Amino acid sequence: MSQDTMKIMTMKELEGFLFRQLQQQFAACMRSILETWDNEVMEQRDKKRYRLKDQREVSVETVFGTVTYSRRLYQDRHTQTHVYLLDQLLSFDGNQKLSPHLEEVAVRMAVEGPSYRSSAEQLEAFVGYKVLSHEAIRERVLDLGAVPEAEVPGKKSPARILFVEVDGLYVKLQRCKQRGMENRIAIVHEGWERNGKRVQLKRKRYYLHQGDGDFWEGFGDFLVRHYDIDEQTWLVVGGDGASWIGECESFFHRCIYQLDRFHVARDLKRYIGHIDECWDAVRKALAAGEGNALMEAMESVSLEKIREDLREDWKKFCAFMNRHREHMNDYREKLRAAGIDTNGMRPMGSAEAQMRVMARRTKRRGYSWSEKGVQAMLRLVMARKEGRLLMDTSLQTTQTEKPAMTSLRKILKQVTQQSIGCVKGMIRLLQGAAQATPLGDALKGLSGR
Repeated sequence: MSQDTMKIMTMKELEGFLFRQLQQQFAACMRSILETWDNEVMEQRDKKRYRLKDQREVSVETVFGTVTYSRRLYQDRHTQTHVYLLDQLLSFDGNQKLSPHLEEVAVRMAVEGPSYRSSAEQLEAFVGYKVLSHEAIRERVLDLGAVPEAEVPGKKSPARILFVEVDGLYVKLQRCKQRGMENRIAIVHEGWERNGKRVQLKRKRYYLHQGDGDFWEGFGDFLVRHYDIDEQTWLVVGGDGASWIGECESFFHRCIYQLDRFHVARDLKRYIGHIDECWDAVRKALAAGEGNALMEAMESVSLEKIREDLREDWKKFCAFMNRHREHMNDYREKLRAAGIDTNGMRPMGSAEAQMRVMARRTKRRGYSWSEKGVQAMLRLVMARKEGRLLMDTSLQTTQTEKPAMTSLRKILKQVTQQSIGCVKGMIRLLQGAAQATPLGDALKGLSGR
């Protein structure tokens, strides 16, 4: 028994061997499909317009290895240009040498982190050979991040009330006079909904401000592109009190600005969290959304009870809170006064949690970025969190209609017979590896099927 088991493959070797064989079979199948379609394009093309010039071989990296196939080059007599009609049919530029699916897998790995180098290594481990370098993946992220989001006509969401969480994400820059930059981001949603035991934001969208223009002007254009809004639409904006965030009230007609409760609670805890009687009163006023009651509770705190090294900061914080007294009032009171049903609405304050998603990819491990690089990465992270597919930069066809092509089912039926022969060949290889072992006897039975 020990002699028999010594002569067969290990589980790891068997899995690796079969995976490589299947990669070859998938590549052969894909080549057959592509060349069949290329032949049909040649027969069905507009021969008065497209003159056949040449047939060329191209290799494309895919999720199951390198696929090499032939495609025909044509001269377009109308435009005097050379085109590959198969590429136009597939909406794919074969000269890119990288399949759209493999490209998307690589970019998703890079977006989810932790680094470009890590995504290249994961891709190599998945496919079985080195497909892309980390620098090539970085270039694809930059290219995709620079593509503007496609507008979908007729798909604007009607909105009576929009909730907006705004914050800035500071990242370090490299090879630049500036040491860092603040990326101004807004998260827009239409309320809250339950997902099991958790509560999540409803129909969430992200806005990343780019360029030197005014943030709220750019954000206003973003809202017009994605939402059906008018002067009757209410915006409830949450922020940390930065001056540029507070400008929202002067930009929009119906806007309620709320100071972010997370930051306020964190600072209050730092200053007076150890003073039980004061902390209890402040916490209740904050939870109730009563700005005046909160300020009264804060002003009642004796300065002597504050740690000596924090007293000056406490004075500045009290002055800051006094300026934002009305921004601590519960926004739902204003909406109810306007005749709006606030059932299901919750206090604002999720900006920090949303920004943590961005920071996890851009600030961990002390990363530094180029300005173009960080904005491209942020845009792709946002697209991923919204559940959108990555932006499509594939070749767009110029043909008015696509020809009727043989279905995949019919081609696969033809390829199946070839695959059966290849599978039998794999079994014979395994028989040779197993020699006269019980495994070899079992494989003989399989090869006869």
